Amino acid sequence: MKKFSTILLVVLSCGLAATAFGQYKKPSGLSIRGGLFFPSAKAAQAEGHTWFGVGLDYKLRDVGYSAGMTGFDRSYTVSIDYYGKGDYSNVPLMMNYVARGERFYYGAGAGLGIAQTPDGSGGTNTNTEFVYQLSVGMDFQQGMTPVFVEARFFGSAESLVSGFGIFAGMRF
Repeated sequence: MKKFSTILLVVLSCGLAATAFGQYKKPSGLSIRGGLFFPSAKAAQAEGHTWFGVGLDYKLRDVGYSAGMTGFDRSYTVSIDYYGKGDYSNVPLMMNYVARGERFYYGAGAGLGIAQTPDGSGGTNTNTEFVYQLSVGMDFQQGMTPVFVEARFFGSAESLVSGFGIFAGMRF
């Protein structure tokens, strides 16, 4: 029930944020994504080879240009994600650096994650762990709404919740 409440809270937050930010005419810096997560640990794959994942990014500020990075918009973002299945889940909260060209972008981030894993006796362990991510993506313009697809690697000190994700999303 606790896990269901967490998932419901993340999904409702995404929906409410999308509705609220969708009303603004100028970009707000919010990105919402959803997709599939593929755990890398064999023990976690026993729960399923494909998990569900959602996330939010919010752009905090732009970073000034330097001579070596002309043509790129660079920014700092904060992100929160959820991915999991069964007794395994992770909720990483990270600070990220994102460099964006005309259509492609890449990013890296680090922070803390709340990892839930089985304890071996029918219960679960919940720990706060160091997490990081590496991402690469491509932006598209679909009508008036910017959309994107991206691949992310989520790493964690709790290796049972590390793996790759493929996501699609919208920017507001």
